Amino acid sequence: MISEEDKNRVRAATDLVALVQETVPLKPRGQDLWGCCPFHGEKTPSFHVIPATQVWHCFGCGEGGDCFTYVMRRENLSFPEAVRYLADRAGIELEEEAHQARRGTKRSRIIDVCEETSNFYHMQLMRGRDARPRSYFSSRHMGSDVCRKYRLGYAPGRGALVAHLSAQGFTAQEMIDANVAVRRNGGNLADRFYERVMFPIFDERGACVAFGGRIMGDGQPKYLNTAETAVFHKKKNLYAFNWAKEHIVAEAQAVVVEGYTDAIACHEAGIGNVVATLGTALTEYHVKTLSRFAKQIVYLFDGDAAGQKAAERAIQFIEQSTVDLRCVVLPDGMDPMEFITARGGDALRALLAEAEPLMDFVFRKLEERSDTVTPGGRAAALDEACRLIYPLRASYLVDSYYMQIADLLGLDAETVRSAAQRVFRTVQGEEATARRREQARDAARGQRAGAMRGAGEPAATYADEADEVPYDYIPDDAHGFDDAAAPAQAAAPGAMAAPAAPVVLTDLERRALACERELLTLLTSSPDAFRPFAERITEIDWIDPRHESIAWAVLATPAGTSAADAMQAVLAVCPEAPQLVSSGLVSSTSTHPTDVTIEFLMNTLELYTVQRRLRAVQARLRQDRSLDRAQRRELTIQATQFAARQRELQKAVSGIADPFAGA
Repeated sequence: MISEEDKNRVRAATDLVALVQETVPLKPRGQDLWGCCPFHGEKTPSFHVIPATQVWHCFGCGEGGDCFTYVMRRENLSFPEAVRYLADRAGIELEEEAHQARRGTKRSRIIDVCEETSNFYHMQLMRGRDARPRSYFSSRHMGSDVCRKYRLGYAPGRGALVAHLSAQGFTAQEMIDANVAVRRNGGNLADRFYERVMFPIFDERGACVAFGGRIMGDGQPKYLNTAETAVFHKKKNLYAFNWAKEHIVAEAQAVVVEGYTDAIACHEAGIGNVVATLGTALTEYHVKTLSRFAKQIVYLFDGDAAGQKAAERAIQFIEQSTVDLRCVVLPDGMDPMEFITARGGDALRALLAEAEPLMDFVFRKLEERSDTVTPGGRAAALDEACRLIYPLRASYLVDSYYMQIADLLGLDAETVRSAAQRVFRTVQGEEATARRREQARDAARGQRAGAMRGAGEPAATYADEADEVPYDYIPDDAHGFDDAAAPAQAAAPGAMAAPAAPVVLTDLERRALACERELLTLLTSSPDAFRPFAERITEIDWIDPRHESIAWAVLATPAGTSAADAMQAVLAVCPEAPQLVSSGLVSSTSTHPTDVTIEFLMNTLELYTVQRRLRAVQARLRQDRSLDRAQRRELTIQATQFAARQRELQKAVSGIADPFAGA
């Protein structure tokens, strides 16, 4: 487990502004910096960073926090992984617990196996006796510099890797979990890859997580990739993304190819914003990952039928984000490596600059291959066209797609719409059948796995990061829930916990909660400006008790305390503070001086407090029949005083639109 001291060291060493600006252009607006949110598509900036407190918030999607939550969202990491990521970035060595340092988590051990395997394969290529792999790469214009840069390698097989990893202290189960070794008949452990040139696959941070192996001569399969593991998912990972990311950000464009050598050839030709899929077509995960960094994705296909089919499958992602999907199909059936070798990188750049919108390309290719003269040919083309737009059937643009098909095939739009409904029902039936078959296969695999466990297959034992408390966990008692009052229930091992009941707030409480967040954003940025208001703050009835803790943590610091030091004091009493104090907007958008804005927030928050107190007193007077005359008189006096104070505060804030009415 990572210590609090290490977390604070990493947080202090990380400049959130510099971290965000690696992928998001920011512009100053007042004391804050604003840009378009990297986590959801938008054209008008609603994402802001507060440099003084090192927190961020997006008013479009509602996400916010500090440097750790930002990296967790951007890199799709757990909290411990985010701390390690930023520690590596800052050159900080973490002092984790001894048992974890010795063995590590399952995920870290798999990565360690892959890293050592990559080094072994690379050494076999560069210094091994077998010259065939060096000749193979040389024939494809990949000399020793390229091999070193991309850590290319050679897998000799025959147990050489297993012996090497065993000597390095890795267990058989760890090798199997990393999928670099398998058990053959008889239970003997053997190398998974045999006499293949090897392409290590790295994650976004540059850690080796998998391999792709290509046979050097004839044989099948031509390519053999690592199977799914705890750290590698072919539908999510992209080859060369670790090298391409900064180029993608700089050019706001990502180019996707279909092979390792194609990606390497593009990078060596100076086209650095190129990644490759890993034996799959472009997936939803790929599009989501790339759209965090690029405004345009260009799918670069081989000039064959398979490439065109890949383009057709990719149209399902057209409306899943704001990214502009385009494609280029290379001429004469060439792949990118062949094209660059024959015509050069500049020629490929010219084609990329003229990339065609994906939907236009798909419809154009459909027109070229369709027989629209005969009735039978037109019916077949209509069926194919409707199947193409099936993934977009719920789109508000579907009528425009019907019109495009109608114009393409010389039909009226109503005929296309009617045919589409029939085709859509057919495809849905086909999908349901495919799902049932897949469920049956999963059930069969589960039975086989159970039988293997029953036969005494060894189980892996690792430290599990899933047991750690989530970084963004918010305890029930923050909203006044009492764990002791809840019935004690012993959960079965592995059972999923029941979701916590949602916190129900009135409209007035929601507005008060929003006002509290606004006040905290300004309070943590300008601690000294609030000190004259300390007595009034004591009169506030806070909706969220954590907000009160944050406020008093700041006000307890000495006069002259900087915003950064005040934030450290806040973190000591409320670890969730970065999410809570980053969502204020009024302090950034108000044209008034800070003291005027503070006065407005204090008046508004006190008004909400008085209104809630007045409602509570009025409700008691209406409902509590046990009150005697003296009690009723006392409550009536209180209600009169609250009503008078309410009028004073309403007058103080009158003429200013309530910014929290829509909270």
